[in-house]
Amino acid sequence: MVYLRLEGLKISDALIKIARYCPKLLHLSLNSCICFTNRCITEITRSCPKLKYLELGDCSIGNEAIKKIANNCTNLKYLSLKWCRRISNKVLKKVNPKIKIKRPDYSDNEFSDSDLPSLIPIFTGRRNRIAITNPLETII
Repeated sequence: MVYLRLEGLKISDALIKIARYCPKLLHLSLNSCICFTNRCITEITRSCPKLKYLELGDCSIGNEAIKKIANNCTNLKYLSLKWCRRISNKVLKKVNPKIKIKRPDYSDNEFSDSDLPSLIPIFTGRRNRIAITNPLETII
């Protein structure tokens, strides 16, 4: 397996067992997952040394997790941290500069269209509706 997407789930250290059986994993998407621990991040990054793309948007991770990712994921090219607010800029500056980090700047408290959730038209028999998608909940 080279791609694993487990978005919007309540994940604990059980993910460690999955990661141990996926040493060739290249792309891991865990956006909006909850119940992460630093141990979980450490083991995932150790078990999947070939990771190139890691998506952790809207996860409750902090500086320690970023340090583990930076130390263990030497092949990483892309790291998504969108909506992760517990990570300091000081720690991000120590991450390999070759890694593209996706993290919006909220310093001016202004949002651009790219910060909004994607809008998807849903076609029904009567009329079109717009749904704001979220891995945990869909509003119609």
